[in-house]
Amino acid sequence: MPASALWAVAAEVRRQLRVGGQGPGLEPDALRDRTREVLANGRLVQVAWDLGHAVHDDAGQPVLGVCETDPDLPGTALVSVNARMVAGRPDLALSTAAHELGHVLFDVPATLGAAGRRFRAVTADPDALLDPAAVLAERRANEFMGALLVPAVTLHVRLLGHARAEGLRTVHAAHHGRQGSRILAKDNPPEAVAGVVAALAGDFGVSDSFVRVRLARYRLVEGGLVR
Repeated sequence: MPASALWAVAAEVRRQLRVGGQGPGLEPDALRDRTREVLANGRLVQVAWDLGHAVHDDAGQPVLGVCETDPDLPGTALVSVNARMVAGRPDLALSTAAHELGHVLFDVPATLGAAGRRFRAVTADPDALLDPAAVLAERRANEFMGALLVPAVTLHVRLLGHARAEGLRTVHAAHHGRQGSRILAKDNPPEAVAGVVAALAGDFGVSDSFVRVRLARYRLVEGGLVR
């Protein structure tokens, strides 16, 4: 799927989650509570969330999260986020949960009713992504997660608000945000830009690096790179 299609799916999910009442950020518990049942590709999926325990892969190694199906539990996706690894990091808990939701929506429907257990884990081990199909699935889940937590138009509007408050320069250029609006110029003081990035991270409940990636993906900074 092209990125634009993933962004559209994320926008629809976000709309159904009714995000925006108290700000643009999501909470892991709210994400869990509002996605206990999903309809994806015409398949109804019950989602059993576990955000309170340690999580390991099939080899016994700790992982951030897993999404699995079991033929003994037809129609169910089992999703776990490693409570120990995300302790004190609500941003990491949120992004991991959103990543696993991406697997529920894009990978689980095709496995329901299949023989055998299906297992996907979020891990930092590069050897876990040697399978090309796994690489594509992880990239898809990551792009969905990024757009769900920090959508282009909302990020763009917030970016311009913070930029105006800091007196930063903007320019006209092509982008994937709010059409007709300017983007951040590339020659603004790095420390001021860093302050805006930190403010945006606080707005959305994610890390500074997460915001920098989304700004680059949506081309909201001239030149594409956010120093």
